[in-house]
Amino acid sequence: MNRQDRAVTPVISTILMVAIVVILAATASVFFFDVAGSVTEPAPNVADTTGEFEVADGRAGDKQLVKITHIAGDGVRVNELEIVVRATGPGVDTDARLVDLPADGSSFENKNFADGDPDNLIDDGDSTKNSVITSDGIDVWSAGQTITFRINTGTADFRKGETPDADELEVVIVHTPSGTIISQNTFTA
Repeated sequence: MNRQDRAVTPVISTILMVAIVVILAATASVFFFDVAGSVTEPAPNVADTTGEFEVADGRAGDKQLVKITHIAGDGVRVNELEIVVRATGPGVDTDARLVDLPADGSSFENKNFADGDPDNLIDDGDSTKNSVITSDGIDVWSAGQTITFRINTGTADFRKGETPDADELEVVIVHTPSGTIISQNTFTA
């Protein structure tokens, strides 16, 4: 046997031992230092939504109606939703967040607004226009169902020539357990 052939075995065994130690150290660090972090609940797969913003002149009750329809994907429990609404324009810069859904009864209360909706952006007066996010017997927002609510014309008026003048409305629906945006719509007047 040649002397050079015998040196290969100690080099390979040293490389294998170092590899084993590195793998064990990485495994131990994940366990002891919680490098993996906490696993959050996955967001539901809402494959598609559509949004409509109806601005009508002269008809009382439904002047500025927001409709977000769930088209396809997983159903989402209404109590796991938060709706962020932002209105901007030359005379307006305000937002509101609907929380603690579904609302008790057929209209929104102060507890349903984060920070109490001080600008009164979301109109809670017409109970027939608030659907899915009020206690109308629907606990899950699923395909074919529409979330509906009104924007207060006294806070952000999207009608032509009215004040306070608003020209852009953004509606974001968030799945609160995962913190994931599941629907985002921007409407312009």
